[in-house]
Amino acid sequence: MVLKRFYPALFLAGSIAVLVLACGGSGAPTLTQTVAAQVAAATSAPTATSVPLTNTPAPVPQWRYVNSGWVSPGPEDQVGPLDEEFRVFVITTQAELDDFQQRSNIRVSRGTTTSLGRVDFPNSILVAAYLMWRPVQGDPLSVVGFEFQPAQDRTGGRAEVLMELEDSPQGRERPYLLAPMTMVALERSIFPKGEPIDFVFHLNGERITTLSASFD
Repeated sequence: MVLKRFYPALFLAGSIAVLVLACGGSGAPTLTQTVAAQVAAATSAPTATSVPLTNTPAPVPQWRYVNSGWVSPGPEDQVGPLDEEFRVFVITTQAELDDFQQRSNIRVSRGTTTSLGRVDFPNSILVAAYLMWRPVQGDPLSVVGFEFQPAQDRTGGRAEVLMELEDSPQGRERPYLLAPMTMVALERSIFPKGEPIDFVFHLNGERITTLSASFD
């Protein structure tokens, strides 16, 4: 009698199962369906692509240190001991460099024969300046910025040379006056050939003087 009472229940449960399978099923996904969905998602996910590195050349430095120190200009270039004068130079050849060194009478040099020997004329030009007079102490005069702006009509241009003079240089002070000097090298290729270039020199943010030059 117990078995007979279970037959209708088993028959009903089997019928419901067949009906659900025929209709495609409903409700929460089975474990098999979940795993299949995860595999499909992993397969269809976009893969990361590596971007090849470009061999971008490093920018050329705007200027390169050559020398600095203290000079004692010859009598023809000197001013009175109580006067002040800022002298600037654009040097394009070895002969001009030799003349500058001879007339400036370098007393204290921070540069070395290596730095002075690396001047690649005619592929480089030198920009130099000294300021008369200052008590000899440290290395106070330096180039802190440079910018070249070609003319709008592509003839000539304007070169801004920014220089700085320290108010309180470090080092032992010596009991005599000289002119602090600095010198840097620029790439000649950035300037148009045969066109006048105005080199505008600034000292501690103040425009001091302008020197025009052209390069073949």
